[in-house]
Amino acid sequence: MSDSNTAESVVTLSSKAEYENSINLSQHVPQAKTIAEMVLDAFQSTRESDQIRELRAAIRQAHDRFDDDKAYELMGELKQLKDAEAADIAALEDLSSKFSISRILSSFKDDPAFQEIVYGLALKVLNQTHQAISNPTSGKSKTARAKKDVEVFTISKDGISVTLPLRTPRSRLNVDREALEFLGFTFVGEGDEAELESESFLDSSGTEHAVNRKNIITALQQQTAFDGYSIAAQ
Repeated sequence: MSDSNTAESVVTLSSKAEYENSINLSQHVPQAKTIAEMVLDAFQSTRESDQIRELRAAIRQAHDRFDDDKAYELMGELKQLKDAEAADIAALEDLSSKFSISRILSSFKDDPAFQEIVYGLALKVLNQTHQAISNPTSGKSKTARAKKDVEVFTISKDGISVTLPLRTPRSRLNVDREALEFLGFTFVGEGDEAELESESFLDSSGTEHAVNRKNIITALQQQTAFDGYSIAAQ
């Protein structure tokens, strides 16, 4: 890889660490955090495609119906799709080894799909910034905001309880591995490298939701998922 690529990687990692430290500080108002997270969400989509998530959900439904033939057929489709995506990822990694990220992005500047992402994000930031300036937060103390940032919930079932802090969306889920495994989620790997086996869960109506702390806590509070569990704010 070229020296320019190496230099860019160092800057990216440094900026990432600085951001993760800053986003947790109480002096940043909620609107600023919302806008920052919006920017990251636009460029950090989930690793799995919508097609893979839909196939996983269909496979689970087939298993629930004890339709083994359909589940086997869908698993074959899932393998083909994952193999195709793995080939795409390998091709992209090869491309990134030959060109800097700035060079790659500049080559897409006139692409309609890329422009839709960039200008769509710019419009969201414009609207959110205008809203933040027009409707500033009330004069709450930094202490009150800091307390809200680390709101903690207790999840209980069968006499056993675990805690789940409502951390910032960018906090890795494996930090709360104990709570998530208590709810039935499965991790692959150990320590900081552990990843969720599935990045979504189904509610009682069959609707799929991304696995994040906010969605899990909301589902528990509204009793739309995780039967038998209860939740209470500390």
